[in-house]
Amino acid sequence: MFALALGVLTLSACGDEKEEVNEPIDILDLLNKEDKLYKDLVLSSKAMSRKMTYSVWLPQGYDTSKEYPFLYLLHGYEQGDQSHLDRCWVEKGNARQIAHDYVGGGGVPMVIVMPNGLSSFYSGSYESYLYDELIPTVEKSFKGNGKRAIAGLSMGGYGTWYNALKYPEKYTYAYAMSPAVFGDMNGLVDARADKSVFPGFTIEVGNQDTTVDNAASMKLADYMKKQGLSVEFIARDGIHYWTFWQECLPKALNKAGESFTK
Repeated sequence: MFALALGVLTLSACGDEKEEVNEPIDILDLLNKEDKLYKDLVLSSKAMSRKMTYSVWLPQGYDTSKEYPFLYLLHGYEQGDQSHLDRCWVEKGNARQIAHDYVGGGGVPMVIVMPNGLSSFYSGSYESYLYDELIPTVEKSFKGNGKRAIAGLSMGGYGTWYNALKYPEKYTYAYAMSPAVFGDMNGLVDARADKSVFPGFTIEVGNQDTTVDNAASMKLADYMKKQGLSVEFIARDGIHYWTFWQECLPKALNKAGESFTK
């Protein structure tokens, strides 16, 4: 299944140069060369048998005496050097500026964790890394309050589907952008008799996206709705690229923030 999925995701989700992205300058970078609200970190993982990089963004006004909800923001599939794919959302997706604007505009302060997913599709041994190593480490270090959401693009969109469906009690919301869809996702829904344990879902796809199967996403969303899950499906103009996902991220932050206050 993974081999088929890799064949589908031929457009690089992190390093593709098809379009130029004009990122606004973050005023924090001008005022402080070493931005204390953003950290590149490393965790030695037994589950992955290697050192794993991850990045953390802290909301302005972050206070170590308080506890915060967390958003896990997943990148897409990328060929070549995979040593720092956790930086994709920052370097290509302008995540720091978008998150800064969201919180500054009255949004819920949250800690955003951007893990390096390698080419794992965020499943298999990666699940042990995520739930036994990464989440406990970062939520202890940066004061998690037990509430967390998940979002991601392309391969990370699959990771969002998969993890929120398989471990629904761990998340308050899931936002899948241009997601890859394969395997028995319906079975993950059917495995839970109590459908109330599932978080809310948003799936957002680009009408001109030929890299992933939008019809499969719609079919899965329809099945989830029939099973009683709360699912929002958005189809709008856009291709499989960062300009589309940058427009998704503010909506993902809003949905996550709303779920944290319930």
